[in-house]
Amino acid sequence: MSSFARSYAQAFLGVVPAGYDADRFLENAETIRRAIAGTRDLKAFFAAPAVPAQAKRNVIDELARMAGLDELGRRFFQLLLQHRRLSEVAPILQSIRDESNRARGVVAARVTLASPVGDGERDRIAAALSRAVGRQVRLTMDVDEKILGGFVARVGSEVFDASVLHALEQFREQNSQGAGD
Repeated sequence: MSSFARSYAQAFLGVVPAGYDADRFLENAETIRRAIAGTRDLKAFFAAPAVPAQAKRNVIDELARMAGLDELGRRFFQLLLQHRRLSEVAPILQSIRDESNRARGVVAARVTLASPVGDGERDRIAAALSRAVGRQVRLTMDVDEKILGGFVARVGSEVFDASVLHALEQFREQNSQGAGD
């Protein structure tokens, strides 16, 4: 993570009031990031030096309104625009997420499943991992059909492999050792 992204994250989190819903801010800010990144005309608009600054500020305000961003979030995006960091919003938001999680004792967990799951199953996996590591986890879910079933979870340096593929590999290993005896 770049030092400027971390600086913006620390500055943002330093001014949020107690009890501020950083997760909601991040969710709404991500909507704006996707809109800018996914729209060639919008990217060009913000990058063009010929476009007046006030027009850019007006568009940021409208994007913030449409995304449901609060006043603090709107001002944050205005600051990014002013300092020409709008194109770097992805690492800045990631840094805010990381710093916020660290402050709250939340650890990131990447879970790979053979197929997508619903919210209920996702919540059960999160609860089980939280119990296993003794901390609240924030899940990122991936799908990889090669694991056949079950899941593989990575929480920090710990790996929890409850995949069918892993069980089959262990079974093969045990049988090949047993056959050589």
